[in-house]
Amino acid sequence: MKKKDEEHKIGSLLGGALQRAGIMRQVGAAVVVEAGNQALEELLGEGILQLAQCRSFLDERVRIACTHAAVAQEIQLQQQRLVDAITRRVPGAQVEGVDVVHRGRASRGAAWYDRD
Repeated sequence: MKKKDEEHKIGSLLGGALQRAGIMRQVGAAVVVEAGNQALEELLGEGILQLAQCRSFLDERVRIACTHAAVAQEIQLQQQRLVDAITRRVPGAQVEGVDVVHRGRASRGAAWYDRD
């Protein structure tokens, strides 16, 4: 019986650790996204978040949604500076690059920039 109780405790601890690791990964991604938005403002000006925002961080890449092709192109041109600014704000973050998703008027749907 003692062995079964020990297994149960170990299983609970392991499950909790795995759950915390998932939460920590999500928190880390949220921190990188916030740093990305701050970096966008630093590089492209205060009003940029009306046109483009970092939306996610996955597989060492920051995804940015934007409403104008010219803004998407400028972000691509500034990609390395953006990555450098993010890693300055979040030391240890493994940011390899940026993916820019441009949504024209026809494909916006219920995206973040359509909300009031």
